[in-house]
Amino acid sequence: MAQRKRSLLMYGVEVVTAVIALIFAYPIYFIFATTFKSDEEMASAPLSFPTQLNPHNYIQVWNKMHFPTVFANTLLITACSIALLIILGASAAYPLARRTEKVYFFFYMLFICGIMLPFQSAMVPLYKLVSLLHLVNTYHGAILIYIALNLPFTVFLYTGFLKSTPRELEEAAMIDGCSIFRSFWTTIFPLMKPVTATVAVLTSLSVWNDFIVPLLFLNEQHHRTITIELYTFVGEHITNWSLLFPGLALSVTPLLIFFLMLQKFMIKGVAAGSIKG
Repeated sequence: MAQRKRSLLMYGVEVVTAVIALIFAYPIYFIFATTFKSDEEMASAPLSFPTQLNPHNYIQVWNKMHFPTVFANTLLITACSIALLIILGASAAYPLARRTEKVYFFFYMLFICGIMLPFQSAMVPLYKLVSLLHLVNTYHGAILIYIALNLPFTVFLYTGFLKSTPRELEEAAMIDGCSIFRSFWTTIFPLMKPVTATVAVLTSLSVWNDFIVPLLFLNEQHHRTITIELYTFVGEHITNWSLLFPGLALSVTPLLIFFLMLQKFMIKGVAAGSIKG
């Protein structure tokens, strides 16, 4: 009897979970289904399946958005921001986690304060500084801004993980003749795969989908990112939905693939860490 009740309970949990999954998956279906509809079909039956898989909307978006250019711009800025954030964040977190002097605690608190500082409050002085350094409409200017915005949280994640990592690992490496720099990058850094994957996922989502920084600092046509080109389909009175949805699908697909690939890596890393702990 108890076994039967447990089976019914598990069946009910599975049904509720499946319903919740369908609710969360519906917006993704809606976007991709709408991309194949004409304006008339979209207006008459917005929730139905498309009558035919017509790629005309995608061809229009590909040409009007200059998609290869804006995709390359977005990919360049995102990839460089992630790589530099991982190197700088891990390097800065190592002494903050290992040293006990008050000056290191002071710098750690400065990074924590950076997490709580909203970007909007620093927008005007930041624009004046970037303009003074002649970094407006440059890729490296945008990359530096994204690094400054995401570095406090990256340092916070790496420092928290390093505090739970035993010192004996790098001490053993140093006894074998490694310097501090080499023992960190060859012994400690490979252990931080879960944190590194988390930083890569969060930074890619933040930078790839960002709208404010490209709008303010990347005004020229050949420097634009995907989000700025998508905004050209949104008007004050009329929005071109037949082009906006295919544009969203094209912009989301690479990020979704990257997220799914890294999510598997994150699960393996977290599982390995839990077994080790």
